[in-house]
Amino acid sequence: MKGMITDGIKVALAGHANVEEVIAIGPPVMMKATAEATRAAKIKTMVSVNPIMVDGTGMCGGCRVKVGGKVKFACVDGPDFDGHQVDFDDLMTRLRRFTEVEHEAEKRWSENCRLTKEIGPSALHAVKRAAQGELLELPDPFEDSRGG
Repeated sequence: MKGMITDGIKVALAGHANVEEVIAIGPPVMMKATAEATRAAKIKTMVSVNPIMVDGTGMCGGCRVKVGGKVKFACVDGPDFDGHQVDFDDLMTRLRRFTEVEHEAEKRWSENCRLTKEIGPSALHAVKRAAQGELLELPDPFEDSRGG
């Protein structure tokens, strides 16, 4: 079914009065919408908060999320939490914190990417076609080639 996650939840709940739990994995905005769609029906809703995890011990704080008014660390306390307790607004604000720096890094990468400089635009075109689901013909791995 195409549409918003909330539309799918409405259809599922209308057809199945016995739904006991919903599990949401995806972007925070989608998980937030899922939790809001199930809140009124008091359906248990688990969300999987998988932000960038740096050290896996909770010491760096990169995966910090507020759950039920308390600070939790997805890498050690989760990543699965009660969706009705997660402060998605705070989480989404934190995830946007480095948007500008990420854009600058992507720009630097694009300007310095060896893919476009060393193997040329035809290879870049092939990579773009592959990203769109087209099959690529890969070179023979035993041929002498740069980096091969």
